[in-house]
Amino acid sequence: MLSSGNIPDLFAREEYDNIFSAIRNAAKFAGYADDREALFQYFLDKVRSNLHLVLCHSPVGSTFRVRGRKFPALISCMCLDVFHPWPRDALVGVAERFMEVLQEKNIQNEEVLASIAQHSAEVHVSVYKANQRYLDEERRYNSTTPKSFLELISFYVRMLTEKQASVDYNVSRLERGLNIMRDVQNGVADLKKDLEVTLVQVDEKKISTEELIKQVTVASAAAAVEREAARQEQGKCEALATEAQRMKMEADHELNDALPAMEKAAAAVDCLDKASIQELKAFPKPPHECIDVVAACGFLLKQEKRKLDWKGCQKMMQSPQQFIDDVKSFNAEEIPEQVLANTDALIALPFFNFESMKSKSVAAAYLTNWVVNIVTYNKIYTKVAPLMEKVRVANETTESAKLQLREVESRVEAVEANCAELDQQLSNALLDKDTMERQAASCVQRLSTAERLVSGLHEENERWASTVVDLRDLGIRLIGNCMLASAFVGYASPFSARLRQDLWQQVWTSDLKQREIPMTNNIDPLSVLASDADVAGWMNEGLPADRVSVENASVVTSCSRWPLLVDPQQQGARWIKQRIGEELMVIQLSTVKWLDKVIFSVQTGGQLLIEALAEEIDAVLEPLLSRAVIKRGRGPLFLKLGPDEIEYDSKFQLYLQSKLPNPHFRPEISAQCTVVNFIVTPEGLEEQILALVVNCEKPQLEEEKQILVRRQNEFKVVLSRLEDELLSQLSAADPGTILDNLPLIEGLEKTKQTSREIAMQVAEAEKTEAEINHSRELYRPVAAEGSMLFFLVVELSTVQHMYQYSLDAFNTFLQKAIDRAQASDDVKERTERLIASMRITVFRWVNRGLFEDHKLIFCCMLAFRLLQLRQLPEDFVPAHFSFLMRGPAVTHIGENPLSDWLLDNSWAMVLKLIELEGFENFAQNMERDAPNRFRDWMAELAPEEAKLPLDWKTLDSKYFRLVIRCLRPDRMSSALAKWIRQTLPNGKDYIDCDASLSFYKVLSSSYEDSTSMTPFFFILSPGADPVKEVEALGKVLIGLQANVNYHNVAMGQGQDEIAMQKLELGSKEGHWVMLQNIHLMPSWCATLEKRLDAFAVENSNPYFRLFLSADPSAGIPIGLLERSIKLTNEPPQGLLANLRRSFALFNREEFDERDSKIKSILFALCHFHSLMLERKKFGALGYNMKYPFSNGDLRDSASVLYNYLEGSTAVKIPWEDLRYIFGEIMYGGHIVDDWDRRMCEKYLSYFMQDDILDEMELVPYADGLSWKSPGPGTHEKYLEHIETMPPESPLFFGMHPNAEIDFRTKMCHNIFALLQLMQPKKMGQKGAVEESPMTHAEEMCSEILDEVREVRFNVEEVAGQLTDEEKGPYQFVLMQECDCMNCLVHEMVRGLNELQQGFKGELTMSEHMEHLAEALYEETLPVWWVKLGFPSTRPLRSWLVNLKDRCSQLEDWFAEPIHIPKVVDVSKLFNPQSFLTAIKQVCCQNQFLELDRLQVFTEVTKRIDPKTVDSLAREGAYVTGMYLEGARWDVNTNCLEDSRPKDMFTRLPVINCKAGLQQEREDKNVYMCPTYCVPTRRPHFVFVAQLRTKQPAAKWVLAGVAIILDIG
Repeated sequence: MLSSGNIPDLFAREEYDNIFSAIRNAAKFAGYADDREALFQYFLDKVRSNLHLVLCHSPVGSTFRVRGRKFPALISCMCLDVFHPWPRDALVGVAERFMEVLQEKNIQNEEVLASIAQHSAEVHVSVYKANQRYLDEERRYNSTTPKSFLELISFYVRMLTEKQASVDYNVSRLERGLNIMRDVQNGVADLKKDLEVTLVQVDEKKISTEELIKQVTVASAAAAVEREAARQEQGKCEALATEAQRMKMEADHELNDALPAMEKAAAAVDCLDKASIQELKAFPKPPHECIDVVAACGFLLKQEKRKLDWKGCQKMMQSPQQFIDDVKSFNAEEIPEQVLANTDALIALPFFNFESMKSKSVAAAYLTNWVVNIVTYNKIYTKVAPLMEKVRVANETTESAKLQLREVESRVEAVEANCAELDQQLSNALLDKDTMERQAASCVQRLSTAERLVSGLHEENERWASTVVDLRDLGIRLIGNCMLASAFVGYASPFSARLRQDLWQQVWTSDLKQREIPMTNNIDPLSVLASDADVAGWMNEGLPADRVSVENASVVTSCSRWPLLVDPQQQGARWIKQRIGEELMVIQLSTVKWLDKVIFSVQTGGQLLIEALAEEIDAVLEPLLSRAVIKRGRGPLFLKLGPDEIEYDSKFQLYLQSKLPNPHFRPEISAQCTVVNFIVTPEGLEEQILALVVNCEKPQLEEEKQILVRRQNEFKVVLSRLEDELLSQLSAADPGTILDNLPLIEGLEKTKQTSREIAMQVAEAEKTEAEINHSRELYRPVAAEGSMLFFLVVELSTVQHMYQYSLDAFNTFLQKAIDRAQASDDVKERTERLIASMRITVFRWVNRGLFEDHKLIFCCMLAFRLLQLRQLPEDFVPAHFSFLMRGPAVTHIGENPLSDWLLDNSWAMVLKLIELEGFENFAQNMERDAPNRFRDWMAELAPEEAKLPLDWKTLDSKYFRLVIRCLRPDRMSSALAKWIRQTLPNGKDYIDCDASLSFYKVLSSSYEDSTSMTPFFFILSPGADPVKEVEALGKVLIGLQANVNYHNVAMGQGQDEIAMQKLELGSKEGHWVMLQNIHLMPSWCATLEKRLDAFAVENSNPYFRLFLSADPSAGIPIGLLERSIKLTNEPPQGLLANLRRSFALFNREEFDERDSKIKSILFALCHFHSLMLERKKFGALGYNMKYPFSNGDLRDSASVLYNYLEGSTAVKIPWEDLRYIFGEIMYGGHIVDDWDRRMCEKYLSYFMQDDILDEMELVPYADGLSWKSPGPGTHEKYLEHIETMPPESPLFFGMHPNAEIDFRTKMCHNIFALLQLMQPKKMGQKGAVEESPMTHAEEMCSEILDEVREVRFNVEEVAGQLTDEEKGPYQFVLMQECDCMNCLVHEMVRGLNELQQGFKGELTMSEHMEHLAEALYEETLPVWWVKLGFPSTRPLRSWLVNLKDRCSQLEDWFAEPIHIPKVVDVSKLFNPQSFLTAIKQVCCQNQFLELDRLQVFTEVTKRIDPKTVDSLAREGAYVTGMYLEGARWDVNTNCLEDSRPKDMFTRLPVINCKAGLQQEREDKNVYMCPTYCVPTRRPHFVFVAQLRTKQPAAKWVLAGVAIILDIG
């Protein structure tokens, strides 16, 4: 797009057609052809001319530079506009522009407003300096952007507006309350006058009311007589009505019995129809039963005298419908007696029922039913008729009585109406009387209320009057107060407590005062941001009580940007969770469907906490972090989150939290969020630990303290609320009715009384708190110790990423330490024991997870910290401590007067040492007074044990360490260890912590501290394999069975699902799970951490244990490391410690049962194993390669030994077999290098012999040091003998004491480099302004180019001048060397020329050029120079000097190519092997021998200076440039001898290298010495030199003696 405007394959073919159709006419008009290519070209031209593309890149890091290098169009096709930090003028201009809104009301003084703008710019600029100081002193990053400045201004405008509005509101409330109080005071006299008039009116009303009461009484008596008469008449009437009702009910009851019969008769008639009657009538000869039924109907309907025959019946039914109507209308109540008698006779017949008749005729059956039921009804009704007549008579009598009752009631109504009128008059009179009495009582009440209000709020009246004045003044001073608070919220929260205080006290407050901006004297931004009640509420919500935590809470609750908590101890997250409660949604970016939960919270206006953020936050959250809210008209707000736009609820609140201890966020994140440094402070942690300790020691006391603190906080909140309520109620009251508002007055009095009571309780609580605090302070030293230890442990993460420890885990071990401390009734003695227990418990917990190289560093950290805290018997002198840490030296030393035995750097440090008090004469004593005696002291094997010459022999240890630091840095580690043992209480327990325990015992001990929620984490080192120890422990504790209750998973591709299945099973069933090498799956480790969190919530089986192992890796989550018990299985440092641990592998009981020979050989094997492990510390002098020897090799070798000797009947021990198995299989199986294998063989040859069965010397080939093997004995005897080992020396390894100088010196530099790294830097330590990296690289580039630009060997020309006879092996070597030099110099010149052009801007800086510039700045060799160059360990400047020397030798040889130099410096050849091969080739040509049968023999001459050689060698060639390491060459005896003290390398005389036939036998007086190009040895092996020796060659093998060509 940038380079051509075309993005290939952006459009489909159909889209191209649409585009061409749209632009065809315009293209023709513009003169383009009508074909696809021309139309597309027109389209691209239009895109180039109309499309405007703006790219924005962050200047931080190398991302833009790398992208620009990969995509050149970013640079070449764009106009770069670099935005530099805003200058002060720009900041002031922006501030003035945005603060114009304050000029109308808030800040009317233009000068003050201008000063505020200037101050805001000063705040922003000062933070740039603070950021750099933060990085320099605490190695932490913070970014400040212009957006931060804009946020500062907007926040200040909003805060000032709100605060001033709040002040105005409070002033108006107070003034209203004061006015009400003033009105009440003025109205008391008027109330008294009104009360006198009202009392007279009350007396008059009383007299008139009494007269009216008498009249009402007479009328009431008359009414009572009339009411009694009416009552009697009513009683009579009610009795008659009751009797009539009774009779009616009785008749109704009888009548109800007849109704069912009548209903059945009606139902039977309803079933009749015309057809059925017609059918019945049509019977010619019906059954006699039918005739009887119809005859019965005739009796009833026609009242026949006799029974009808069938014809009579048919006649009666002549009209069926008429017949049915007659049946329906029959009057059942009036049937003559004769008719009933005739009918009863028929009814009595047996067939006269429905069931019998329905089979003969349906109509007859229904008529049967009708006849039966009609007769039944008539008989019942005949009985009820007389009773119904009586009911009728009774009802008539009742009605007559009611008429009489109405007449009486009319008279009563008239009387009562008269009474009601009198009652109303009386009621009105009484109401008037009550009204007057109430008015009198109201006057009395109002008068009393006014007096109560005036007297009760007298104090508040005076205080409020004063407060109004203060608030009016505060309204002006808020201009500066809010500026300070806004700056604090906007900029201070990422910093530590010290930097925060310096910023707002020293910088910002001073600038406010200098600019005369109104502000409160000694203002604290915290008091502006939060009240005492706010702080008390936060503390009740779980916020730590230290100052920094309170500051953080005030920022979190005030800031306008989303708060981002840097919270490794999760104190901030816990506070937020407790503060918000169940309304808070908590997620991590590893949570399943976390984005859906974010969207839900945004849409519903919820509160969201995103935990465990990394340095880079998912880009999908970018719009949310920047609040890129979209508003369309008056509708709702929208936010584009992910692929969709979602509705944004303005109530939404986001909290972000990172567990990283030292995150480096992008500036964009710092601009979008308010970074809050929630890292626990020493003071805050000390308070927490004090509560923990007191809770364990004095639980009741701590409980009282916590209750008291909670109550105090509640009191503050309640007092504030009551004060506000009091003022609100008073100011909100109606001035005209306030005296009548009794609930309001009582509420005010209650509020006032409550305030007094709480104030008294506060005073009493403060007194009680002081008493409790006095008791708690007795345990303050323990809390201070715990706080110090935690911050000491946390600093270890600077050394190694794997050393991560959480506060929760730390507190767990503090609790264990408290439980393990010995009891005592004396508090002082108890605190001392607690401190000792706490110190060793935490130390052991941490020490077990450290690599051996770091254990002494941790000891030193602890000792130096206690020294700084003045808790050791030695005085702490800051200047001495600084010298010890930094090891400074003078820049220019001139000539070193002691150069023959003292290094220049050591002399430079001595010259710096004399600047310290007490060392003024030290350099003079060394140089003039006793140089020989100082030289002897320098030659001591252990100078830390020897005394210095002259008066310096009485030097204290604190001064003696400084001398060791200067003169013998190689012994500094031993000196520190000795000092710690002697100075630190129980120092030996720290230096030798767990040294005598096997890893199995360490694991067993650590298991006691584990739980189902605490994994074991094995930090692996080469050769370490904890699986066997875990399985051995499992067999003892849980009866371990593989794949039953123990699952071992080696992590790798596809193993994550299996591992998770085993974890789930183990968590439920209580199994052990071992996950090996989890560093191979860093992304899955985050899933593992999340699952372990879930296990903690689900409460795993208490027997569940998880074992993890991994190499050190930055990809392992910090949370996973923090929760784990970390263990290393690395051999301990020191031969004695290794021997202790090696011997501890063997069980005491089993060892004592072994044969005495096995015991002796086993002890020798342990010693050999310790030597093999510890020898690696000597670097290349010890081994050519590093080998993963482990305890498993010793354990397996011991098993072989048992198998060979136990039960064997042989008298002789098969030493050869044992040596072969140990040296070639068990240990030799690891060894790759032949020279290392030869060394292993020599050790075994020395130890595996018959002499070992008795007391044999264990220090091989050494004079002056002896330690013999013990005679056969018990396990305890061997342990005792191990403790008699002399101080460790290289002599134990068969090496010269010089061998340890190099590695011990490096150890010293490493120790102090790491210790210095963890020391906070102080202000003012910076030196002169350093040269920029690019400037230095550019200078180096020009300097090197000037030196090598003209170097060139014309090989082709020389080759053309030589004849074929003149071209021999030496000439080919010359031409090869010249070719190599040409290639190297050509690459150097080419790369440096390109780099120069890059510096000038003529070329784009490529990655190769950047690496070259970086190497020049760091003065290291660039990669391509190393590849094309010669083996070297030199730094760049030394390498360049060596390069010039090589060129010089080549130039001399090149000048006379036919002849080789008289003495060839093989150390200055690219390929020395080729020159030695040429010697063999010449010999082969001269003597006609086979090349493969020849070897190079060396003969050391007595000519030390090559210049003394005046002729070529008769045979072979003279060579020089060889140095001996590990021994020296004695010119007098012409053989190998021990090195002189401190001489690491000795130059060999000129050597005559010649070729000869290979020898079948090795000469015992000749040491076959390997030759290497550089001190690192492998892989730059050259050849084997033959050096004569009077001592056994094995001595030099064990000493690691070798020839080095270029010692660097």
